[in-house]
Amino acid sequence: VIIGAGPAGLAAAIEASDKGLRYVVLERSKIANTVRDFPPGKMVYAEPQSIRNQSKLDFDEDLDKDAFLQRVRQMVAEKSLHIKEDTEVAAVRKLAERKFEVQCKGGKSFPTRHVIVAVGRQGESRLLDCPGADDESKVSHRLRSAGDYDDSDVVVVGGGNSAIEAALMLMDHNRVTLVYRGDELFRAKSDNRRLVDQAEADGKIKILYKSNVVAVRPTEVDVETDGQIRSLPNDHVIVQIGTLPPIDFLMDMGLELDGVWNRKRIVMSIIGLCVGVFVYFFAKRFVLHPSGEGPGQTLVPGFSWLFSVVPTYFSNAYGFYYLLYFSAIAVFGLYWAVRVNHRMIWRRNLIIIATQWTLWWGIPTGLAILWGRNPWTPVLSKSLNAWPLNMGAFQVTPAVGAGDPAWWHTVAVCGVVWAVLLTFVIIPLFTLRWGKIYCTYVCSCGALAETVGNSYRHRGPKGALPRKLERAGFLFIALACIATVADLYGFTGPLGWYNKWVGTLLAGAVAIGMYPFLGQRVWCRMWCPLAFWMNFWGRWSKFKITPEKGKCIDCNVCNQYCQMGIDIKSRALAGVPVTLADSPCVGCNECIVRCPMEILHLGDIDQKQSKGSSL
Repeated sequence: VIIGAGPAGLAAAIEASDKGLRYVVLERSKIANTVRDFPPGKMVYAEPQSIRNQSKLDFDEDLDKDAFLQRVRQMVAEKSLHIKEDTEVAAVRKLAERKFEVQCKGGKSFPTRHVIVAVGRQGESRLLDCPGADDESKVSHRLRSAGDYDDSDVVVVGGGNSAIEAALMLMDHNRVTLVYRGDELFRAKSDNRRLVDQAEADGKIKILYKSNVVAVRPTEVDVETDGQIRSLPNDHVIVQIGTLPPIDFLMDMGLELDGVWNRKRIVMSIIGLCVGVFVYFFAKRFVLHPSGEGPGQTLVPGFSWLFSVVPTYFSNAYGFYYLLYFSAIAVFGLYWAVRVNHRMIWRRNLIIIATQWTLWWGIPTGLAILWGRNPWTPVLSKSLNAWPLNMGAFQVTPAVGAGDPAWWHTVAVCGVVWAVLLTFVIIPLFTLRWGKIYCTYVCSCGALAETVGNSYRHRGPKGALPRKLERAGFLFIALACIATVADLYGFTGPLGWYNKWVGTLLAGAVAIGMYPFLGQRVWCRMWCPLAFWMNFWGRWSKFKITPEKGKCIDCNVCNQYCQMGIDIKSRALAGVPVTLADSPCVGCNECIVRCPMEILHLGDIDQKQSKGSSL
């Protein structure tokens, strides 16, 4: 059973027909109903042209509405596709493994082994929330033909392309007012924006910005603008404010949706958190090989064979965890580079692997395995791990202890000097020039996020509330400063508290344990003090991701996969670049790679076209 007879459902039906499968397409309205509801003459774009059409729907050119529907009808007839129109699915029930029942309104049911849900993300139309909005004789949510309106007072509500195109089609034979809650028509394509601006200048359309319809009456509508309510003469109201996704229908099937929590996700989140707490708080008490067993530690039997190929240095469960941690970065870094096969992802992941397996972890750990205790391991560990992510960056101890050679002290002091330069000079300069690339290319937290956590980037919380919670990072900078200063003056309590509850609980147990449920950047977004240190310098950074204005198709892919919860789509629609002045972007390049229209670019577009990307 294929639910939906739009492009995806039709493509699935053609494939099923060619493979000789028994199938039926159930469509609650008519074939290609979304396009059928377009105004006459509206174009259906076959973009991006750079991506090869691998389906058997023969659409490789831009067509207007009528030509598109004619092509669809022709293909349905040629393939003799089994489509039931005006058949709305009420529910999908799983009876057993590969045994489903698709129940339709009206009582008919379809038993099936497989269900393809091809309903798109547009569900019911968004409705006006005001008195009179339910008057179907006056309020409509589609403009099927401009000929239905003549010499009328028409209010079009909305500021997207559909609303603008409706107003443009009606303006020659009607008195049209466009009511929009925003202060700019930033969602409009460049051609639509030019046409509507000209129509407003010529007096053919009146546009009311920062306005909302608050009441619909038989011959008037009340519109609130800047707190003032005015009444407009009115015969028709056309509402073009988008649609609501069919969340209830999808969740009723048992599907999991990003951003929507259910009982299963809550239980799994608790399990993930418990695993994280165990690893970061209790793993040091367990050893996997007898040679590593010490006071207060417990041997976990059954792992001795492993250390015939792995050095016994990693016999502590916590040390072994970090061996797996950095090995996973290398494995998944190569996996995603091969799978995506984009030069930006190859470059990003190879740099990540190189930094992690050299100065960050690989070389210091190798020196510790070969020489045991030495002055170079803690110094090299500071080479990339900056304060306040590394709260011990300014400590001469424990690199130097009683009985150590005097020259060790010189090495340790040089390490502290380097840590100061890295934190207060090098990272700010890099941020000013290239943005927060430290978070993506250097930091071990970011390294795990971009490789192992890549499957979960779409789980990052989005919306106004998470953006407000991001400000908590400035609190953690203050706490890090207090703990560091106190430690330098000999008060160790604050630093111990900070390391336990921030460095261990939040950065480790919560952040990593909750990867599959909160995305892989919750620590970087909400709590990491180093990230917020870079946010401070970022307001003057040259870093930007620039969209090609007027080419965004509002597909939301960039927002879906932005791990930092940035509203990239709105900026792309408005032609406004993403900068660090008002966003926590870490420059992972994922939005650029995933954009189906290929309209997002690092740096200024003109510079990119003439010289290539500076990054």
